[in-house]
Amino acid sequence: MESYRAGKFSPNNPITLIRYTLFLFFSFTATGAEKLKVLNYNVFNSHRHGKSYEAAVKWVNTVKPDIAGWQELVGWNEAKLKKLANDWHHPHAAALKSGGYNIGLTSRTPIEVVARHQKGFWHGYLHCRTAGLDVIVCHLWPGGVRQQMSEANQLHALVTKLHKEGREVILMGDFNAHASSDKAWLDNQQPLLGRRSPGDAKKRPEDRFIVNGKYTFPIMNRIFEAPLHDVVRVQFDTKYPKPTYAQSLMLASYPTRVLKHVRTVELQRGFLERIDFILTTPNLAKRCVSAKVAREPAVLETISDHYPVFAVFER
Repeated sequence: MESYRAGKFSPNNPITLIRYTLFLFFSFTATGAEKLKVLNYNVFNSHRHGKSYEAAVKWVNTVKPDIAGWQELVGWNEAKLKKLANDWHHPHAAALKSGGYNIGLTSRTPIEVVARHQKGFWHGYLHCRTAGLDVIVCHLWPGGVRQQMSEANQLHALVTKLHKEGREVILMGDFNAHASSDKAWLDNQQPLLGRRSPGDAKKRPEDRFIVNGKYTFPIMNRIFEAPLHDVVRVQFDTKYPKPTYAQSLMLASYPTRVLKHVRTVELQRGFLERIDFILTTPNLAKRCVSAKVAREPAVLETISDHYPVFAVFER
């Protein structure tokens, strides 16, 4: 095969040409297979209490993730997740706890649970190893800055430790917080700010997410220090170096039009925000070839109040 790589073959020799063609085919196939597809999805009270489960499974099977992180598996335990994960061809699964607003991870490859952590969290995080990676699935509490910062500090410490040990890490989930990179378009979401500001103003000043009529970004700023890279934003910035407001809205992960107050595209526009992320340590971020918030097909408007986040990495 080395002679083929060096181009030392005779195009007039049909056997050699066939062998070279087969070499290119299998090389291309192998390269194509060397991709890792990662999905994160908050499925809104267990697929709207089961109403959208079949639609969700059908969509997941079109994107064929290798690893999937889940939030709001309400009432599911690990046994149920393991059973149902077979519907999207993931023979391996782990859950944070035995019920409630559960967090889960499913995978095509075996899962080693490193930690099921709830102390100091409203929900918690699930730390596992699969496909040679440390994968952490989390769901942060939206109630106030101090609680969120306590959770963010724990995630920061964990990822920093793993990174220093040479581990490659994916941290994904529903962070219920915003990235400062989204400030330019988030500042224009006046319907969203108008809806959230009255409740936020009732909190103690140190717990407020909105200051002087605009969102602040302490939570995600802290998490990014771990260090972690926002692969969706990196891919978006590459494609749209100077995005318009309309293009920036493509980043939004919440809410879908399943919620009553955003039933139309026009109503939804002013309420869109990005609170769901797939974050990775630097070396893994360099191998990201695609990442986005999935806003199509239309069925995603009916499955959950969140849109799924999807990323593809070279192994």
